[in-house]
Amino acid sequence: MAEKTIFPREEKSEALFKKILSDPWACEKLQEPFCKYLFCSEDEATPLSAPDFTQALFNAYDNRDLSAFLMAICQHSLFDLLRNSYLIPFRFNADGKQNPVIMTDDNGNLLPEYKKAFHQKEYEHFREVYNTLPNKKNLYLAKAYCYTHSYDPEISASTQIVLQEHTGILLIRELPDTVKQQETEAQAYCAVWDLMTDLEKELPMAFVFYGQDTLTEHDKRYDELGIFLPNSHFLKHLEKHVQRAEEIIYAAN
Repeated sequence: MAEKTIFPREEKSEALFKKILSDPWACEKLQEPFCKYLFCSEDEATPLSAPDFTQALFNAYDNRDLSAFLMAICQHSLFDLLRNSYLIPFRFNADGKQNPVIMTDDNGNLLPEYKKAFHQKEYEHFREVYNTLPNKKNLYLAKAYCYTHSYDPEISASTQIVLQEHTGILLIRELPDTVKQQETEAQAYCAVWDLMTDLEKELPMAFVFYGQDTLTEHDKRYDELGIFLPNSHFLKHLEKHVQRAEEIIYAAN
């Protein structure tokens, strides 16, 4: 009897795949993490034995489960690969785990529980940038991480694996109405494709987050977009990077 697929298949994803295929830049971005994890050294990951490889290959064929095969050979599902290639957004608080973690209030003040989590100079730099920006609404100091999944066949469940964690600045904005009209998550990713690729081409390595009904303002819920700029990539001239992200977001609305 064929096994069930280990990850639910994203519905109506064809349009998203067509967009990726039509952009050589996106194809190269997708190939990079696949090759990184496929050809990593033995010190970085446990190599897959020949029997395990063959079993994963045959299971994927029998069950039409590409993600199961990808998990076996490069530790990513298909949508993990897309996400870590910066081609689709990260979901706010995916798998019930807080991501990103917001560490300042609406006035840019460090929340009490995070006062020991930072070097003073790092927070002071955030305040300097915060004070220079004309639009401070929904702008925070935050931590965010990229992730993949691991599957445990004994309990038939997947778990989230953190790959890299960063500190940086998070901007949260309401999404355009066109995104809210999409039926599936894959269709929503397709609707924000142009905006996301504009952000990644201008601000490589920025994290884009997406949430359905996760932004609350005036007792109403909205879909939201988050742009996270890691300090490791954007600390220098941070205020210019934040302003550029704002320009791209508002140009798309």
